[in-house]
Amino acid sequence: MSNNTRPEINGHSRRYWKYEYDVAAEYMIPLLEQWGFSPRGKTMIDVGCGEGGGVCAMHDSGMECVGFDVEENRVKMAKLLVDDRDIQWDIGDLYVNDIPFSDRQYDLVVLHDVFEHLRQKGEVLERLKRYMKPDGRLMITFPPYYSAYGAHQQLLNTAWAKIPFFHLIPFAITWILPRLKGESPAFVEEIRKLGELKMGMRKFEHLAPAASLNIIGKQAYLISPNHIRFGLKPIPAGPIADIPILAEFICTGVVYLLAKT
Repeated sequence: MSNNTRPEINGHSRRYWKYEYDVAAEYMIPLLEQWGFSPRGKTMIDVGCGEGGGVCAMHDSGMECVGFDVEENRVKMAKLLVDDRDIQWDIGDLYVNDIPFSDRQYDLVVLHDVFEHLRQKGEVLERLKRYMKPDGRLMITFPPYYSAYGAHQQLLNTAWAKIPFFHLIPFAITWILPRLKGESPAFVEEIRKLGELKMGMRKFEHLAPAASLNIIGKQAYLISPNHIRFGLKPIPAGPIADIPILAEFICTGVVYLLAKT
């Protein structure tokens, strides 16, 4: 690509890359080490890598990394923001047969706030297992649906629709949301999809064993590491994470580490 046609790094992508990097470097990698997974010398694939900040943090911790995303523009930004790191990127869809980088297996597979968006979750877990070495690990993070912003309503322009738990108001997703003016149709559709899928912790903890995956690590947060971009400091949930129903509402993020049975 010539310099004249080389895309420019926009400010949003640069900020988002930094947020992805900080979450991985300051929280995800320390959690892995706490759970007995030493990154140095390991291989890793990020499914839904976004602008690639998290992948770069994993690389800087000593891992050999690849990443792919379904959104072409985000992969383009990842390629621009990678600097001189030796990381491979691709555009790809987890649902197609020819998924990227499927010619090998990895020590670590990462989905950072991707799983809640995916349909056919049992099939997705089976596909992810193909990426895992026999002793590999799968790291999945997501905001529980019933938490304050579990439907990602922070993406909306309408100020009052951004309020915590808006998505749990009766008919908010099915009747109110489609009638909001000036909203991105893509964001509206995504919020509606999340309202249909309702990915919560207890639901996930039933899905994993059904896919022959053991949960070997779990960390839930009252304030998720994702909220550092809003100037907030993460707060682990502690024993509250294991209180049925209550945890689904007050934990804004959860990280799971899984191994094959």
